[in-house]
Amino acid sequence: MKIILSSRRHHYVARVSIFLIAVALIAGMVGCSQPAPPIEPPPLSMVAAGLFNTVGVKDDGTVVAVGDNSDGQCNVGGWTDIVQVAAGWRHTVGLKSDGTVVTVGTNYHGQCNVVGSTDIDQVAAGLFHTVGVESDGTVVAVGDNEEGQCDVGGWTLN
Repeated sequence: MKIILSSRRHHYVARVSIFLIAVALIAGMVGCSQPAPPIEPPPLSMVAAGLFNTVGVKDDGTVVAVGDNSDGQCNVGGWTDIVQVAAGWRHTVGLKSDGTVVTVGTNYHGQCNVVGSTDIDQVAAGLFHTVGVESDGTVVAVGDNEEGQCDVGGWTLN
């Protein structure tokens, strides 16, 4: 009797195995007969890295972002005419060709308070602050200044 039970169990396992193999073969034939075409990355003119996100400026001035978007730091889909980007802890900064600055993400420390910046040539982003260089070389900063990171008064670039 014990041999019959083992034989029955072996027969059952064999039937289930054949069924699973058949399902796998059929699944492979339905919609999976050709490999997916490779995804072409967009041509980029620059990239920036935040803590858990990466941002890139495409050749046409639009922006792409990947990674953590828990505070909206990757919500750059509507940005146009961008020439430079910077990425901080949970904020992203974009410099437009007309010298204005756009930001997305967290503003817990005022790091996105760049409204009114109209003559900027360069941007950078720190953990909780944003730095810009005006066209005359004057360095400006907004955001958390707990460690003096925004004390750039009097700084100029040549």
